[in-house]
Amino acid sequence: MRHGPLLSLEVTMKPSQSLFMVFLLPILMVVLPVALLLGLATYTIKEQSLQSYQLQSNDLDTLVQMATFDRQLGDLHQRMSEVFSRAEATDLGAMQRYSEYGLINQELSRIGDSIDQLAASPLIFDLSQESADTLQRAFREYRRFVSMANEAATLNQGDPGYYLQEAQRHFSTFSLFSQQIFEALTQRASDRHRESYTDLIQSRNSTLWLALGLFALLISAAFLAAWRINQRLVTVGDAILALSDNHQALPDMQAVERLSKQHSGPLQRIALSLLSFRDTEQQRREAERQVHQLAYYDTLTDLPNWRLMKEHLQHSLETNSQTNTYGALVYVDVDEFKRINDGIGHRAGDDLLKQMASRLKTLEQQGCTIGRLSGDEFVLIVDGLDADKLKAAEKAEFLAQQINHALTQSYCLDGHYQYLNVSQGLVLFKGVDDSVDQLFQYANSAVHLAKRDGQNTIRFYDPAVQAQLETRTELERDLRLAIEREEFVLVYQMQVDSQGRAIGAEALIRWQHATRGFVSPGTFIPLAEETGLIVPIGTWVLHAACEQLVMWETAAHTKDLVLAVNVSAKQFQQPNFVEEVANALELSGASPHKLKLELTESTVIGKVEDTIARMHQLKALGISFAMDDFGTGYSSLQYLKRLPLDQIKIDQSFVRDLHQDEDDMAIVETIIAMGHSLGLNVIAEGVETMEHWRYLNEHQCHAYQGYYFCKPVAAEEMAKHCLAPPPVLT
Repeated sequence: MRHGPLLSLEVTMKPSQSLFMVFLLPILMVVLPVALLLGLATYTIKEQSLQSYQLQSNDLDTLVQMATFDRQLGDLHQRMSEVFSRAEATDLGAMQRYSEYGLINQELSRIGDSIDQLAASPLIFDLSQESADTLQRAFREYRRFVSMANEAATLNQGDPGYYLQEAQRHFSTFSLFSQQIFEALTQRASDRHRESYTDLIQSRNSTLWLALGLFALLISAAFLAAWRINQRLVTVGDAILALSDNHQALPDMQAVERLSKQHSGPLQRIALSLLSFRDTEQQRREAERQVHQLAYYDTLTDLPNWRLMKEHLQHSLETNSQTNTYGALVYVDVDEFKRINDGIGHRAGDDLLKQMASRLKTLEQQGCTIGRLSGDEFVLIVDGLDADKLKAAEKAEFLAQQINHALTQSYCLDGHYQYLNVSQGLVLFKGVDDSVDQLFQYANSAVHLAKRDGQNTIRFYDPAVQAQLETRTELERDLRLAIEREEFVLVYQMQVDSQGRAIGAEALIRWQHATRGFVSPGTFIPLAEETGLIVPIGTWVLHAACEQLVMWETAAHTKDLVLAVNVSAKQFQQPNFVEEVANALELSGASPHKLKLELTESTVIGKVEDTIARMHQLKALGISFAMDDFGTGYSSLQYLKRLPLDQIKIDQSFVRDLHQDEDDMAIVETIIAMGHSLGLNVIAEGVETMEHWRYLNEHQCHAYQGYYFCKPVAAEEMAKHCLAPPPVLT
């Protein structure tokens, strides 16, 4: 239907006689004379070009002819000399001489005809008639003496040699004069060509200037015509293009309105048609906008409604499927909104919902899509949280907390302050396998769970995710208080030499929670690393270990023990780590030579040069280093020779199946051999059987650590193990 007005407009814009007279007549009045003059000039140049070409062609033929007969005459003269020489030597009979002389005379006649034709050419005639006569005369003299020499030789009358000498003299004169004439002709031909070319260029330039003048006149006429239509047809054309583009805003039609008032006839009809079409298009677009607004947007808050949010969620599902990340659907419901609405009135309730929408819009900068479903229910969609589900849940929870903070602030309604609480239900999604309707249902179920558990509550639809988040939150809170509550303790696992004698121990941290009981290091250590709590925890371990060293120095059976302390990468990279270690040694009074720091490969990777420099600073204090879990990464071999290490630890994963796995055997043997070649002490952890110990001992491992010798125990129990007789290797 929208093409009807445009079709009628096209019919209206058909050319008419008045339009032809107004716009095209000035151009035609100039075009016809211009075309006639340009045609005449072109014909003149063409004729001059043909004449010049013909002149050049004739001159070139003349020069070619002259060069040709000059060469032919030279060849003939050479041939004649040879014939006379052979005749004198009696190599030729009388009949042969007669035949040869006859051929020479024929050739001379032919050359003579060519010279006569050449002398009559326009080029030589233009040069000098005297030159042509002289050339002909010189040839005739040469020909005469050649004929006389032939007769004398044939009839034995006279001396042929004399005539030949005279012929030779006239031939030299002819050749010299011919060369001079040829050079003069060449120069003259060049001059004639240059004169002809100059005349042609002058004609062409004159024609060109004429054409330029006429073209300028034509341009002026065209410009005049274009200027006359610029404010008319161009305005009309722009209006048509703008009206035909449904995605472009409607144009300013003031110029078209002026056309409708200032002109009559076709222009007026075109302008009136455009104005009519503009009004129709404006009404249509406004109707479409209203329909789209009613269909996809909430009338109260101007937020996307349930229908549009479903489309956004479907797009989010496709996007997250491509990026392999989780997204989240957040369902927000006001707690006891009916009571609030009844208490303050529906008008104030609507105002409250508008303010809530305004606050939620501030979160759109964080990549959220916000919509209102109905009543007091809002929904948010956020994409690309994280590829890990737990981390994505943490980010979604943080967003929910921001929403809670934004919506629970006071609202001013009719001069009174009003507070509210919200419940939020969250559901994570990833991939197109999830259904849009199901996700809305899951989020709605989650918000009902939140309402059941209390106000200002956030709940995930996935119980496992909810439980993990709650457990992690509580664990993190307790972990921050663990040092103050003195819930951390150190246990020690003995390290022995090849004879089974205690040479040291590794300090291992344990968490004895007040209510949870024993918390595995595999649970709280990663959490401490992620939250940064590993730094204060590591500092506590360092001080506690130094204090234990001082206590061991008081007993003879423990005073030589070296205590190994694990240092995390984050702790080691602290700018004041060296000062912290020195401070722990100074406060406790422990000997730095009995303190050994165990680093993992993750500590080395990254800022290698800084790590090496820091290790040298600590080595200067007397502290030794061990590379923990050696062989499990990829960088150890690369940096091993550069690091100031004292010991490498064979990871227990290579020792556990030492007798069943040939690959483990090869790795262990390689590590031991590498340690020996680099002058490093090698200790194996995870030694749990006599077979482990025997195999490692046979391959010259230096030290051992594992359950076979001692489990991680308290300091007092560790001292008792040191007093006990060492195990015997059988």
